[in-house]
Amino acid sequence: MKFETRHWAWLLSILCLSAAQSLAQSPTADVNRVLAVYDNRNTAAAVKDSQAQSDVTPPWKRYRTEILTMLAVVLLQSATVIALFVQRRRKIRLQAELNLERLELAYLSRTSQLGELSGALAHELNQPLTSILANAESGVRLLDNDPIDVNELRDILGDIVLDNKRAATVITQLRRLMIRGETSLEPMDFNHAVTTTLALARSELLARQTRVDVVLDMPDVPIRGNLPQLQQVILNLLLNASDAMAHLPPSQREIVIRTRKRERGVSELTVTDRGVGIAPQRRSEVFKPFVSTKKTSLGLGLAISRSIAQAHGGTLRFDESFDEGARAIFILPARTGDA
Repeated sequence: MKFETRHWAWLLSILCLSAAQSLAQSPTADVNRVLAVYDNRNTAAAVKDSQAQSDVTPPWKRYRTEILTMLAVVLLQSATVIALFVQRRRKIRLQAELNLERLELAYLSRTSQLGELSGALAHELNQPLTSILANAESGVRLLDNDPIDVNELRDILGDIVLDNKRAATVITQLRRLMIRGETSLEPMDFNHAVTTTLALARSELLARQTRVDVVLDMPDVPIRGNLPQLQQVILNLLLNASDAMAHLPPSQREIVIRTRKRERGVSELTVTDRGVGIAPQRRSEVFKPFVSTKKTSLGLGLAISRSIAQAHGGTLRFDESFDEGARAIFILPARTGDA
């Protein structure tokens, strides 16, 4: 067995108590003999003196047991405090390492999700770029006219600006999802996290022929959160809901995503699908690592999503009373102030 700091502290304390008890039980004459040797006295004279003065016991000898016991107790308490301090520092260090590993795992999960959406994201970027090219070519041809239609040219340039902003928005969202590092919670709107995630997943959901109905509590649902990580959770719930309805006809593939402010200072997001649902006995198991109902999945998506929810002070679970598919419930503390 590997000895830790607290083990050595306990062992030292036990030895000190044993030594104190041994000294406390030693005869007075034996102690006097030891003192006589160190004082270079004659042994016989020391014994004689001790016998002569046996009827007068000095105070330090009379309370020797109490003094030694008190010293041992103080030493024991000091050793225990030191051991607990070292153990606490080790626990803090291990917790910090665990948090770093959790953040790294969440980052790898996000990059994996983006890999799955690569085709849809390429299409999402290709659309505005194609529109920009077409408008630019139209503008060049318009310059050959005499006179130039200034109003039409202004409309063309306006379309180019809008398409450019659309492409820039997609790139900005991708860059945010690719950021790795510590979790930074900022004041934000739950609705904004939903709409930006839907913008990323729009092409993929269209390719899967899945309709999404969005019901957002207005005007906003204030929370404190990390946008890339919240997008990761919402994106995972959307893709899981879409996968659960892959066997249904396209006309029946419908996801309902809803946000609302609830009582007791919490904000709620629900994602509902019409799939096969989750058996009651498995609703808690699906959040465990490496547990998945899909053959091509590692089973880490929901586990990471729940850890992100907990890091935000919230919860993620499936509605036990819902049996017409599956309903994921993502709850976060509502923002009461920007401080």
